[in-house]
Amino acid sequence: MESRTTVEIFGRRYELRATGSGERVTELAKFVDQRMRQLAEVSPHVDTAKLAVLTALNIADELFGELETEPGLRTERVRQRLSGLVARLDEVLTTSCTGAS
Repeated sequence: MESRTTVEIFGRRYELRATGSGERVTELAKFVDQRMRQLAEVSPHVDTAKLAVLTALNIADELFGELETEPGLRTERVRQRLSGLVARLDEVLTTSCTGAS
């Protein structure tokens, strides 16, 4: 099933066609928008087209790096991140439970 989705990236609106749900396209657009804005903060005088290319290159570099990572290392990295998130959740839950009493 094909759907049309309107997204905004770096202040410009784009109407895109997507197979399946447009929610995924919206999520990806938000990611690209965020990355472009982060890059624009450190390079405020770069024109939008160049900023888009630099953002795409940065994302591609991260993707290639991830693809080149051994599956065992990737799994360990995910495990460490999850462990950190669980610890943060435990801390927040403990604080909110003790603060509520």
